[in-house]
Amino acid sequence: MEPLDYPAFRARVKNELAALRGRQALMFYSGGRDSSVVLHFLEQAAREFSFSFETHAALFPPHVYAAAERERLDAYWRSRGVAIVWHEIPQDESALAEAQSRGLSPCRLCNEAKKAALMGYVRGRGHDLDRRVLVMSYSLWDLVSASLEHILAARFAAPGHDPAVRYKPVEDRFLETFQRFYPLLRLPGGMEVFKPLIFWNDPQIGEVLRREGIPVLERACRFRPFRPKRSLSELYKRLGLAFDFDRVRAFAAEALGLPPAEAFSSMNREDYLRKIL
Repeated sequence: MEPLDYPAFRARVKNELAALRGRQALMFYSGGRDSSVVLHFLEQAAREFSFSFETHAALFPPHVYAAAERERLDAYWRSRGVAIVWHEIPQDESALAEAQSRGLSPCRLCNEAKKAALMGYVRGRGHDLDRRVLVMSYSLWDLVSASLEHILAARFAAPGHDPAVRYKPVEDRFLETFQRFYPLLRLPGGMEVFKPLIFWNDPQIGEVLRREGIPVLERACRFRPFRPKRSLSELYKRLGLAFDFDRVRAFAAEALGLPPAEAFSSMNREDYLRKIL
C-alpha cells in the first residue's frame, strides 16, 4: 500500500478540495482514528484551498468522553489552531443499554441523538445549510463493511426473517451505504457532503496517526460490539487485508446496483439528512 500523507491526500481529492474554495465546512469530529486524520488533513487543506471550517464534537455516549480525555484532545488541536466546539447531549445513555431488548441498535440511537443535537445547534445559530459543506469521515474499510452488511442483511436475508437487532429500514440503509462511494455530493439547494477518506485502508490511516503523533480517544465505547463494522475490521486486521477503492466500487456497481451520483445529488436536503446522514 502506498503511504498516506498530505501530498497523497491532496492528489487524490484535489478537485473536491478546489470546489470548497470560499465556502465554510462543518467538520464532525468524534475523537476516533478516521475523523482525527480527516481533521489533520483538513487543517492543512483549508489554508491551501482558501476555505474555512468549524469543528464540532458530540459528547455522547458520556462514558467515552471523560473530562481528562476531552481536555487532552482539545489541548492538542488548540495547539494547531483548531477550536473544537464540544456539545453536551441532553440524553441519558440508559436508552442505549436498553435498546437491544427492544430489538434496536444502540449505535443507531446514538447517531440519531448526536445528529439531532448538532443539526439543532447549526440551525439554531441561523446557519444556512445550503451554503455549508458537511465533512464526514468514512474510510475505505467502512465502505467494504457497509457493502458486506448489505449483502448479508438484504441480499442473502431469508424471507420474513427479522434480525435480532434492527438498524434502519433496508431502503434507507441501501441509500446510506452507497452514497458513501462518492467523495463529493452537491444537493440541489447547494449543500455539499465531502467524504475525503474513502480511498484509504485503516492501516494507512493508523500510520498517519503514529507518524504525526495525533492523539485519539483511548476509551472504547461499551456498545462497540453492536457495530458490525467493528467485528469486520478486526477480521481484516487478522487476515492482513487491504482493499482497492476502484475495485470495490466496480463490484458495487456490477453486483449490488450502485446508483449513479445523480440519484443522491438530486435528493431534497431534508430527505438526505433524515434518511442518509
